[in-house]
Amino acid sequence: MPSVNRSLVALLGGLTIGLCGCAGPAGPVFGDWYGYLPLPAPQARVAVELVLDGPPTARQGGFRLHMQTMWMVGAADNVSDYLTGTWSAHPVTIDGVACRRIDLSGLDSSPHHAMLVSHYIELPNGVLVPATADGRPDLTPGGLDYRLAPRPRGSFGYGRA
Repeated sequence: MPSVNRSLVALLGGLTIGLCGCAGPAGPVFGDWYGYLPLPAPQARVAVELVLDGPPTARQGGFRLHMQTMWMVGAADNVSDYLTGTWSAHPVTIDGVACRRIDLSGLDSSPHHAMLVSHYIELPNGVLVPATADGRPDLTPGGLDYRLAPRPRGSFGYGRA
């Protein structure tokens, strides 16, 4: 009978872990975005998931960012990083359109993180684009390479960066 008990415990433990993995984020999520940023190497991208924690009405909070290098050909230097810090949101008006500026604090400047953006403009459609030095959205082809798309609130990965 002991082997049956161990099997039952293992089964229940596996189910518990599986169900917890399907649970939503631990707290309220202000927003969740993702994108595929270019690397300076050919056929390489960095998959980025950015989650801003806090209720939908928050003006500041913590963020979680997951980045994973993706090489189209085999590479030994694939890297996965989880970064955290704080964020703040500020209403801005650009050409008569109400937008939001989102600033991330706490991103380090190591060479692997050099392509990360710390100042975004959230467009009315929810897309985050880098902010230029004068506070406008960078809508150039180079700026749009670094945009992040909003993940729908009801989607499976929402809030799980």
